[in-house]
Amino acid sequence: MATISGQLKDSQIKGKPRDLMDLIFDVAPTDTPFLTMCGKSSASQTLHEWQTDTLADPGENSALEGAEVTTFQASNTTELSNKTQILTKAINVSGTAQAVDQAGVGKQYNYQLARRMKELKKDLEYALLQNKLERTDNGTSQGRLMRGLPTWFQTNYSVGAGSGKAAIPGSAPCVAGTARVPDEDTLKGVLTKIYESGGDPDRIMMAPAIRVKMSEVLNGGATRMENVDKKKATAVIDVYVSDFGTLKLMPNRVQAKEAYSKTCAFILDPQYWKVAYLRGFKEERLAHTGDNMKGHIVVECTLEARNDASSGMIADLAVSAG
Repeated sequence: MATISGQLKDSQIKGKPRDLMDLIFDVAPTDTPFLTMCGKSSASQTLHEWQTDTLADPGENSALEGAEVTTFQASNTTELSNKTQILTKAINVSGTAQAVDQAGVGKQYNYQLARRMKELKKDLEYALLQNKLERTDNGTSQGRLMRGLPTWFQTNYSVGAGSGKAAIPGSAPCVAGTARVPDEDTLKGVLTKIYESGGDPDRIMMAPAIRVKMSEVLNGGATRMENVDKKKATAVIDVYVSDFGTLKLMPNRVQAKEAYSKTCAFILDPQYWKVAYLRGFKEERLAHTGDNMKGHIVVECTLEARNDASSGMIADLAVSAG
């Protein structure tokens, strides 16, 4: 093609503004299902304590007519506790960074603050799900640590062969056993234990991969036509109707990041799990030490397991047998 003499082309133009959209696209997940489920409680000390109780098992009860009362019954509560854990995220923005314009960002400090808040909530979700016992602040390199969800189950749980779950549950973190594929019989077995203990769970929380496998198992391993007229096929189970009630199957992305919890299906009754806050989420500005803006977000809280017998855990799950 012949070159047209004197024609101005795009590549020759100087001073063009950038075609940069005034939006920032982020696909990183921010949901925290367990934290949201728990709701709030209050703590007043770094060692947060509470009490549980239970009723005696039923038995034959037949008294003699006119008999004197000589036998009495009483029960004692059990005291439980957990350490509060401090979680923080800090922000440090130079004066220049705060002053300059950036597409998709109003002021850098506020933008960074919003991002760190979302990250902090995910860190808290992870802390609640961690397979660790409570830890005391050693004053040097380790802060206080709360006891996480997997270690609380003393009554209703199923683990793989060779599991290192402590003989006295709660005396040590759980240790993985042989991996096994989820199956309905195991689920029914734990649900039966929970019901016999007095629990009334309404959800099963799992890492995404286990959620997919559980759906396949409960669906009979096949993709079925939901409605032939609508030409809609489904391999998904959102709600499991058990002999003891209906349970919602919930995926948890953060759970997939914790080495032990990612193998677990937690069967939960929300009213018995709370996050007890000594200090709620709060932003604090830090002192100026130069041409900058500094601050941090802090929260201090712990997991309050009001009665683990209300819920249950199936551990050592995998998409294929180990």
